[in-house]
Amino acid sequence: MTAATFAKGLEELPRFEWRGVPYSSWLYRVASNLVARQRRRPAWIELAPGLASDEPSPLDEVEKNDRAAEVRAAVRSLPDDQRQAVGLRFAGEMHNREIAEIMGRSEGAVKLLTFRALTTLRKRFGAPLPEETRRAAGLHGKAHRQRPPILPPDLAEGRG
Repeated sequence: MTAATFAKGLEELPRFEWRGVPYSSWLYRVASNLVARQRRRPAWIELAPGLASDEPSPLDEVEKNDRAAEVRAAVRSLPDDQRQAVGLRFAGEMHNREIAEIMGRSEGAVKLLTFRALTTLRKRFGAPLPEETRRAAGLHGKAHRQRPPILPPDLAEGRG
């Protein structure tokens, strides 16, 4: 602050007018103005992009927590068997075979429970359903899984 005061005093020296008050009093007034101006400035500083934190902002954290609460509430609203299948699959990170053993059901039944639960959740949150995704990509039914037959080279050349 001292250096800034003297720099400002030298800069403003041509504007100094003698009014019977010593120059040092005028210099104190310059220092007082600089301190007051410094206090009015915002308390934050701008960081260069490389220095900014990679931590999520408080707003991001609040939105993330709100979304997580929404998802938990949606999962709680599922029927018991679907909720259990989804919980074991995603929270328990288990495979369908393990879930089937725990629930006393077949693997196919567990797949169906999980599919129905995820479809319900997708509808609730407005996410596209698997069939809508395939339709948007121009794929219909099982056709997207079928590939053209691999032909011997002599037959493949005659097709073109």
